[in-house]
Amino acid sequence: MRKRKVFLPGIVAIGALLSTIVVINACRKKEDWPCEGAQDQSIQVVEQFTGRSVQGATAFLVSKPNGSVPEGAYNLTTDSYGRITWNCSWGITHVCVEAGEAYWDVCGSGYSLQDDFLADGYYELKPKAWVRINFVDTLPLNPEIKVAAFTEYDDSYEAEGLIPGGYYDILGVVGSVHSAVRFRRFDLDGDYITGELIEMNVPAGDTSEYTYKY
Repeated sequence: MRKRKVFLPGIVAIGALLSTIVVINACRKKEDWPCEGAQDQSIQVVEQFTGRSVQGATAFLVSKPNGSVPEGAYNLTTDSYGRITWNCSWGITHVCVEAGEAYWDVCGSGYSLQDDFLADGYYELKPKAWVRINFVDTLPLNPEIKVAAFTEYDDSYEAEGLIPGGYYDILGVVGSVHSAVRFRRFDLDGDYITGELIEMNVPAGDTSEYTYKY
């Protein structure tokens, strides 16, 4: 009786091929469905420096997995603990939060979920505060010098009002932290002369006054 020949190399090759297909399909499934087996994602919106939860803030969530063109967008409102929660199947990649007049707007471009400040699940809002800068030209008067002040959010190129011997402007800063106010001197042609920096710590939601003499 003739014995049937067994081609082991062929069987091994077919087995290896099937194993490879299974692995590829498993990897593809994992990439296409990153939320398999779970789970919601969440962040807590808090006030910077104090850590106080911000209730009623509007969070804008965007899914941009393939570049800069959003594929989905959602609006959520923070609860009494400052928290928002969404299903990770939404594929959210960027988030920004607005909270009315009390905080500086950070929704210009949105932030990636991979940013450091979101690494621990917290989204920090910077509280608003203001500085009223009084610019006073002291004796001997020097009308040929123009002084402007700058903060992270404002500048005094267009002053709000006049006072005897000078003018004033109200500039925005971050509250409850040392914020920089920069002063620069210019001549009548707009050429830079000198500059200096001061730091002010204004309570959140408050306005402090500072007189700059030149």
